[in-house]
Amino acid sequence: MVVSYASAVVVVAAVASSTCAAFVVAPVSRSHRHHPVSVPASRRRAPSVRLAGAESTAESPLPPWDESLDPSASLLYMQFWKHQQSVLENELGARRVALPAKELEYAANERMGARIASACYETDDFRKIRMTYFDAGKKVQVFNSLWYPREELDAPVLGIDLLCFGEKKVLAVIDCQPLLPKGDREFRENTDKNFARIRANYPSLCGKMSNRYYDENTFFSDAMLFGRFDTHGPIEDEVLPAFSEYMGAYLAMIRGTKPTDDCERVVGQQRAYDQYSAEHDPAHGLFVTYFGESWADEYVHDFLFDLSEKPARDEAAGGGVAA
Repeated sequence: MVVSYASAVVVVAAVASSTCAAFVVAPVSRSHRHHPVSVPASRRRAPSVRLAGAESTAESPLPPWDESLDPSASLLYMQFWKHQQSVLENELGARRVALPAKELEYAANERMGARIASACYETDDFRKIRMTYFDAGKKVQVFNSLWYPREELDAPVLGIDLLCFGEKKVLAVIDCQPLLPKGDREFRENTDKNFARIRANYPSLCGKMSNRYYDENTFFSDAMLFGRFDTHGPIEDEVLPAFSEYMGAYLAMIRGTKPTDDCERVVGQQRAYDQYSAEHDPAHGLFVTYFGESWADEYVHDFLFDLSEKPARDEAAGGGVAA
């Protein structure tokens, strides 16, 4: 979603197809400017996928959830959702923002045993903070989040990808992602050093991401936390405290960032980031497998990376959800 777990996505998509630490942050007052997002017309969807707004006996389909759709599976990353939601609502005074279309908030493919739910927030310092949980029982568990500073703050975005595929493929990626190329050494060094200490404290998260789908010189820092595990234990013992520390350091950096007058350049950098991410993110294939091409396109371009341009597609070719 933000960083590369492409090989794992390809594996789980194939399987799915065949089986058809708290810290207090005082917000700083800043001016508010927003980027409108156009919502495309609704497209065809098969009845096997339940979208937000559909009749349901549940009080709310949105997290936090108490259990997985698969009673034998664990919601491995729900603690991360709860922690971040608490920080946003109780410490940052974040405001909940509606998604560009209600149907993007929640979708479930009951036949394939999968659901996805998302929430979006804004604060005085952030124009958009999105978070997503994907639950497909023991096949897939994902927590993903991305923090975009407001355009008057020339600062990196914070990307979080926590994933488990099957029983033994666990990936953790957390990165303060600069929007300038690595050639800008001064900016990079000043940014990376804020997180070097945290990275050094967690040797198991000092791995290196694959460059199969992403160029590590584009939008990724040298202080990225990256870990691969074959058991669930490190999720709570190592990834959770590292996640909390890294987020705290990032928010401290944002508090110390002075506003810039060159907002147009910052918006351009965020737009370039969204375009690059939308074009390279392998999660789109996973969304197509479970929820169909139309929903996947809308979700990626209108919500995940809303400053990106959606490629033209032949509507006659279909694009309904997976049956």
